[in-house]
Amino acid sequence: MLQEKHSEDIFVKSIGEKIKSIRLSKGIKQNEIAYRCNFDKSSYNNIEAGKRNVAIITLYKIAKALNVSINSFFEDI
Repeated sequence: MLQEKHSEDIFVKSIGEKIKSIRLSKGIKQNEIAYRCNFDKSSYNNIEAGKRNVAIITLYKIAKALNVSINSFFEDI
């Protein structure tokens, strides 16, 4: 059970890192994505840091704000 939880934490962190990588490649600041998604900056920061397991609709909003497919968050994971 503990190993499964650890694997889930790694997966959530990987998604956050992927979102951050895409955002940085587009030269967009965190506060801009947070604004586009109607999130507060600290909540968005927690997503990128992998500290928050988010709903699929949240990933959809972030993908839309970054102008990418939601699938791009799962590539190479």
